[in-house]
This record gives sequence, C-alpha cells and structure tokens, in this order.
Amino acid sequence: MNKLLKIIFSPRTTLGLLVIFAIAMGAATFIENSYDTTTAKLLVYNAKWFELLMLLMILNFFGTIKRYHFLTWKKISGFIFHTAFIIIIIGAGVTRYIGFEGRMHIREGASSNFIFSDKTYLNVRAFDGTENYDVDKVMNIGMITDNSFEVNVDTKSKGSISIQYKDFIRNAKESYVEVEDGFTMLELTLSVEGHKDEIKIKDGEVQLSHNFPISFNNNSRPDGLMITGNAEQLFVKFAGNIITSRMPDMEAGIILKDSLGEFTRMKLYEPEGVGMAMVLTKVFPSTAVKYIEGTEDEKGPSALILDVNYNEKSQEVTVLGGSGYVENFIDVPLEGISLKLAYGAKKITLPFSLQLNKFDLERYSGSMSPSSYASEVTLIDPNKGVRKDHRIFMNNVLDYGGYRFFQSSYDQDEKGTVLSVNHDFWGTWITYLGYALMIIGFIWTLFNKHSRYWDLMDKIKQTRERRKALSLVVVLLMVSGSLFAQQQPPQDHQHETSLYSVSEAHADKFGEVVVQNYEGRFSPVHTLAVDVIHKISRKDKFDIPGRGEMSVMQVFLDIPINVEFWKDQRIIYVREKSVTDLIGISGKYASFKDFFNVKGQYKLSTFAETAFRKADAERNKFDRELIKLNERIEVFMMTYQGSMLDIFPVQNSENNKWVSWDDPLAQQLLTGSIRIINDDLQLPELNYIGIMRAYFLELINATKTADYKRADKLLGYIKSIQRQSGTNDAVPSISKIEREISYNKSNIF
Repeated sequence: MNKLLKIIFSPRTTLGLLVIFAIAMGAATFIENSYDTTTAKLLVYNAKWFELLMLLMILNFFGTIKRYHFLTWKKISGFIFHTAFIIIIIGAGVTRYIGFEGRMHIREGASSNFIFSDKTYLNVRAFDGTENYDVDKVMNIGMITDNSFEVNVDTKSKGSISIQYKDFIRNAKESYVEVEDGFTMLELTLSVEGHKDEIKIKDGEVQLSHNFPISFNNNSRPDGLMITGNAEQLFVKFAGNIITSRMPDMEAGIILKDSLGEFTRMKLYEPEGVGMAMVLTKVFPSTAVKYIEGTEDEKGPSALILDVNYNEKSQEVTVLGGSGYVENFIDVPLEGISLKLAYGAKKITLPFSLQLNKFDLERYSGSMSPSSYASEVTLIDPNKGVRKDHRIFMNNVLDYGGYRFFQSSYDQDEKGTVLSVNHDFWGTWITYLGYALMIIGFIWTLFNKHSRYWDLMDKIKQTRERRKALSLVVVLLMVSGSLFAQQQPPQDHQHETSLYSVSEAHADKFGEVVVQNYEGRFSPVHTLAVDVIHKISRKDKFDIPGRGEMSVMQVFLDIPINVEFWKDQRIIYVREKSVTDLIGISGKYASFKDFFNVKGQYKLSTFAETAFRKADAERNKFDRELIKLNERIEVFMMTYQGSMLDIFPVQNSENNKWVSWDDPLAQQLLTGSIRIINDDLQLPELNYIGIMRAYFLELINATKTADYKRADKLLGYIKSIQRQSGTNDAVPSISKIEREISYNKSNIF
C-alpha cells in the first residue's frame, strides 16, 4: 500500500497526470468539432476514466502538500495554491452530479413555475388501471459510441414492460415504403396563385395548406375539403361548390355544396372561394413510414427507434424528439395497459413562479439586427410572501432560491421570452472558493520569502552575477560599435507619404489620443483601433488597392473621413462558405456593400433574426458564424459613425463622462479657458462636434497636400482639452500611453 501511495504522490505521476489531462482536453475538442458535444461528453468529459483521472489528481495534490511540507507557516502559500485545485475539482464534481440546467418560456402577461431541462430524456408513462408508473432516463446518444440501453417498467398487476434501444436517426425525415399491412396515403398537387405544391396526406390525417384544411377520413374540419373512402374508391365533399375539369379535354363539371362527388385522378378540383386547385396525383394503397437521416441544413427532430416487449410480444416504436422538444408523447398500443413514450426535455417544477410583464428588444440602425433584449419580470413566491420586480438582460441575472435566470432568447413576434436557468448553488460557490484561494495563494507566493518563487529569483540572481564579465565585454563592443556609427552620415528613414490615405506618422499621433471605453476605462485610441480592426478583419496590416500598405491606425482613422471608399473595400472577414454563397461573393473577405441589395436591404436579415432567437445550445455552426459576422458589420458601422470614439470630456461631469462627436452632448457650447482655442479655429459655435469637423476637414486636405501641420495642430488642441479636463487623475500619463502603444505594436500574441 505504501509503495502504491509513493507512486501516486510522486512528481513523475504529477507530470504524467497533467500530460494525460492536456491530451484528453485536446482530444475532446477534436471529437466535438468532428462529431458533436454529446459524443465528446460520452468519450471524455463524462467518462468514468476521466473521473478517475480527476480523483488521482486530487490524491496527487494531497501527496504534493505532504511531500513538500506545505502545511507549515513558511510554505502556507503553496498549501493554499494546491488546495485551490482540489476544491475546484470537487466543485466540478458537485456540478456534474447535483447541478442541472434548463429553459423557461414565458409570454407577456403570463407566468410560469416550471422549466424544461437542457438534458434530453426518454420519458416513460405507464398506467395499469390502478397505478401510474413514471420513468425518466437521461439520453446521451453519441455518433460513434455504443448507445444500447434497456428500461424496465415493473407493474404490480400487469407484469413487466421492457423497452430496448434499437437505432437512432439524426435530423430524421419521412420516407415511404410499400408494405403488406400499411395505411393508405394520397399524393395531391396543389396550385395556388401560380405556385405548385405537393403534399402527402395519410389516412385519418388533416393537413393545412395555405391555411385551408384538407382531410382524409377525418371529420374534425368540416369547413375544409373532406376526402373519404379507400384506395379503390374515393369521394370528396366541401361546404361549397367544387368546380371540376376532366383532363385532357377539360370537360367542365360541378359537385354541389355538401354533396359527395367522385375523387379520381386526371381531374382538376377547384373549391369555390378558396383560390386553390388540386389534382390527385397518386394513391399509395398500403404504405409505411420509414425515417431516414436528413442533411445538416434540414433541422428536424431525431428519431429514437425502440423495441417494446410485453407479454412475449415485441413491436418496433419510433419516437420523434430531441433537444428542445417538450412532452411529445405517443401512445403505444399494449393489451390491458396504457403506455406513453416521449423523447425530449424533462419538465421540472419550481417552488416559485416568474411573470413576464414586458419584453424589450432594441435593434441596431442600418441592419436592424438585435442589439440587446431584456425581460421585465415579477418574482412570485407565495410560500415566502415574496413579490418582487426584476429586469433580466445580458450580464444582469436573477438569483433566487438557488436558481439563476439568464436572458437567452425570445419569440419571433417579440411578445415572449426564453430564459436559461441554472441550478447549481453549491457547485458554483465551491468553485468560486477554489478560484479565490488560487488568487490568494498566488499573491501570497509573491510576498512569501520562503516560497518557490523567491527561490527561483535567487537562482536567477546568481546566474546574472556569473554573467557579469561577459556582459561587460558586450557593453564595450556596443560602445565601440556606436562610436563607429557616429562617423556614418545620417540616414532618412521616413516612409514616403501617400497622397490619398492618412499618413502613418499622423495616424500614430491620433493613436496617442485618450479614449474612454464602455466600462469607463481610459486607454489610447491605438488600443481601441487594434481591437476594432482585428475584430472586423482579423488582420494587423492591409494592402488596399489604390492606397498601398496601411497600418491598423491608418485604416481606423481613414474610415470615418472616406466612408464610401471603405464601404467598397473587402475587409470584413467571413469564415463560412455558406454565408459567402448567400451574399454572392467568393473568398474570405467581403465589403460592407456586399451585405446589402440594390434597395439597401440587409441580405442576411432573416437568417440573423432566426439565429439570435435560438438558444445558445440550439445554434449550429452557421448560426454562430452569422452572429459573429453581424457583430463585425455593426462594429464597422460604429467605426465610420465614430460612436466608439469617446474622446471628449463632458464639462462639469460628476462621473467623468466622455462622449464622441456624434453624441448630443457634443453639441453643447464649451465654456471657460478652453475657449481661447477659438481665436485660431474661428468656429461660429465652439463645441466638440465643431472641433472634430474642423479637424476632419484639415485631415482630408492634408491627405491631398501631404502637409499635416494644421491637422497636427488641431489634434494637439484635442489632446490639450483631454489633459485640462477634471479627470486628470483617471487619464493615463503620456509615458503610460506610450508603453501601452509599444505593447500593442510588439504583437506578442
């Protein structure tokens, strides 16, 4: 036993476990990309071997604490740091086995006290005449795993029912095959307003086509076209006259209101007042449904095929459903017992309810894509006498009773909301405790003179001492080299200035201007430009036709002064070919105008709207790319509109608010000593929008003449205004600005 513990606690085991963990994470990522998340969970994340790996890591961390005597005051920081990993793993285990997630759908004015689970279940409901039997089995069906299972329902008076896995079909769609004892099915061709549709209608079914009901041996819709009979002889009836035309000579006839008429092939039937004509194309006298796998674009239910065994008889049952499907029970005919099966989410009742008072949706101008949405709800808990209003939106969740509610999606008519729900109180707080201890242990390590960190620092210091002699030689060589360099004639390293785009030198000066981001943080414009342009293009340098090579700062500054030019440039990154096909381009980059048709309508509007409404778990690769692409387009629009450039401090602001030139506050007249600059500018009204307009005019003129003296001067005024505002303590120093820009240009990552 001691030998086994010695192996588990050894440093080599630590290294081996971490290597295996890293390989497992990488393999899981590849499995998820190649197949799906469920397969990755079955093979890695939820596998017993992975849980054993986590357990061994916990034991190894305990051994590390003992081996290095961390449980002493001198090494307490190491003890805290290693304990943090143990607690984080325990928190993950609690989440795995106790926590659950789901979704709540509420319409405006209505309330709900239940959620539907994110996990999918096989829901079994049986009744033997005296007692109900409910079984809910979690369904994790992978693409390359053994998915076989068996569910037994033992009734007290009717014996046992066995339900066994047989097959699974993703994105199932119906196909039809001829069998001996099947059902009758009709194929009709409909003509409505010049368009032709084909429908198949089964015996006993009612179908709506263009809101007009057509039934076959079903009397539930007498207001529609009612077809009756069998494969040998069919009749038709309607609550109005039916005009008929026999083909091919088109001999006219009529079936009077509420009377039966013969329904045959080679005859056209037109119910009066409906605007629809139909032809019986084909009769399937004995057919059965066979489900086949559809393509990824054909998003339909999955088919879970089961063998149900009862009283020594077996029958095949197909249950349609999957993620997002709710209580879609089907009846399974059994002798003397009621059996219902469903494949989808599980209904979970909550001890309180939420009432949706109002759903708010805001859209971006231009593309009209959703920018933000929120739910105004009332929390109602009659057991505790709680009734409280709350607003749920992005990054603003509702916490109550161990449940967390997040804004997730919404209904197409914008009158309902979908909230994602997380119930993992203990798992969340245990994990948070682990992260808190990790931070404490890390910081303590930096100040603990007995820690491994300071031991390494001492060794580095010793190494530096040994290299002093060599360093002195290098310095002497450098001095001699510099003396030689002083004898060389000066070189002119300045790049040739383009007459059409903003010069790199001036763009870099603009990059030194301070900007306030949406969180209130101050940083150089250069940082914002790098983030924005990389978001749009995933590029750090550009080669623009007619402009040549341009830096990120040049592009960022040139866009608002040459808007129409940049709308034609293919700088917006598009990852998926399916999207480029939709907008009609080739390659990975599109221009802003490529996304709009000749009428100025956003080409991806319908697809983006659908993607935004979906819950995150339901979004496929196409949906996720549309959302990211939509963000890139919106960021491009905000760039040429200047709405992100909050570079002007609002005078007498109590909360250090800065605004861009398109903000209404930018139109306010400036007061105080700042007005002295108008002696030079000669603006009719001295305000921020006027200053920025004057700067842009000088900048446009400079791109034509290559003389940036005047533009530099106005840029200096803007920088001076920033430094003279009442936010001096919050604005970074010039040296700090320079260091941040140098870091950006180093392009480490």
